[in-house]
Amino acid sequence: MNLLVNNYGVPAINFEVGILTKREIEIVERSILPDRQIAWDLDISYYTVLSHLKSIRNKTGIQDGRQLVYFGIKKGLIN
Repeated sequence: MNLLVNNYGVPAINFEVGILTKREIEIVERSILPDRQIAWDLDISYYTVLSHLKSIRNKTGIQDGRQLVYFGIKKGLIN
């Protein structure tokens, strides 16, 4: 995992999405939504969403929602 930071303070994303589970990818795809809306859409608990977000942060080095959205767009998960 490369944690070099670009000009916008976002970690350089040079790894494959394959390190994320299917559910984590579903969370990233919906990362522009509030966490409670993600839970509603996926029919899971709000706390489960928070757990997945923590796992995503640990695997990617992403620290906030803005960076997560950028990651999703960069990897083609968010249109």
